[in-house]
This record gives sequence, C-alpha cells and structure tokens, in this order.
Amino acid sequence: MEFIRVFFARYFAEWNTILIIIGGCSIVALTVFIERLLHLRKSEINTNQFIISIRKVLQEQNIIEAVRICEDTGGAIANIIKVGLLRRERNKDEIEASMEIAGLSEIARLEKNSKILSVLAHITPLIGLLGTVLGFIQAFAEMRQSGLMDISTTRVGEAMEYALVTTAAGLVVAIPTVVGYNYLVGRIKGIVLEIQTTSSEIVDLLTHPREPYEI
Repeated sequence: MEFIRVFFARYFAEWNTILIIIGGCSIVALTVFIERLLHLRKSEINTNQFIISIRKVLQEQNIIEAVRICEDTGGAIANIIKVGLLRRERNKDEIEASMEIAGLSEIARLEKNSKILSVLAHITPLIGLLGTVLGFIQAFAEMRQSGLMDISTTRVGEAMEYALVTTAAGLVVAIPTVVGYNYLVGRIKGIVLEIQTTSSEIVDLLTHPREPYEI
C-alpha cells in the first residue's frame, strides 16, 4: 500500500499526461467489462429447462403459452424463439430466415462494446511505449544540455524511471484487458452455440405436422 501511495503521489501529482491517459483507459476497460458481463448474465438462461417448457406447450398445441414463456424468460435465446413462434404459420424457410435475422440482431447486442476492450488492449502498450520514448528523449536531452562532466544522474535517472514506468503501466492495463476480452468472447460463443441448437430444435417442432395451434 505504501508503494502505491508513493507511486501516485510521485507521478500523478505532476499531472503526467501519459499515465493519466493510461489510467483513463483502465477505467473505460473496467467499465465496459462489467457492463458486458452483467448483460451476458441477463442473456443466459437455463436452456434445458426452457426447451422442456416450450416443447411441452407446443405438444399441447398452445402457442400462446409458448410465447408467454418466452416473454417471461427473456434473454437472447427466448427472444429469437419468440420470433419463430409468431411466424409459425409460414413455411420452414421463412421461419428459419426470420429467426436468423433475429439471431443476428441478438448477437450484435451481445457483442456491443466488446471491441472496445480489444482496442484498449492494443493501444495501451503503445501509449506506454510512447511514454518510454519521451522519457528517453528527456534523458538524452538532460545529458546533452549538462555535458558529460556536469551531468545530473538524479535527473537522468528520473527520466529513465519515468520511461520504464509508462511501459509497465501500459502492460498492467493491457494484460487484464486482453484476458477480460477473451473471457467475454468465450461467453458469447457459448450463447451463440445455444442459440443455434435451440433454434434448430424449435424449427423442427414448429414445422412437424400436427393439429392447428390454439388461438
């Protein structure tokens, strides 16, 4: 804790632009990750239980109850299935097309803002590297202005330290951002797979010959 206090007091007290930018990137990355994580949790449902409920009411030919279950369940999968249920009187190709369009819309919502994490993961090390270059420029400028005899090792050392600190700060932000982005991508791929398998099963249930649905 003492190191952290000294670190912030020493570098941020001087309004170091590079470190402030990197700090801002870390706040944005954390905010986006939490927002996406909460959204994905709302989108995930107990797929097996949902399918069992839908299959039961469809076998009873009660389309109204099936739609109600989708509305009560919520989430990407339920929203897509609802679209298919509302177009039950059309042929299989039209039902699949409408559900595919709905699926693309839901996937876009799932992926919304996730790319921001990828961008931040790529630019924060570059911003840190920029700080490193500026630090080395400052160090060599001190050496040139002071001359070899009167060179201030303290000031040159501070410039070199600043250069390394900015690189470290960029990596500290980039590494967890990469991990967070790939974690979200994995969760999204899992939901997309469930969407594909569930949609296929519902289409089969809707297009299988049966008595007319209750109105």
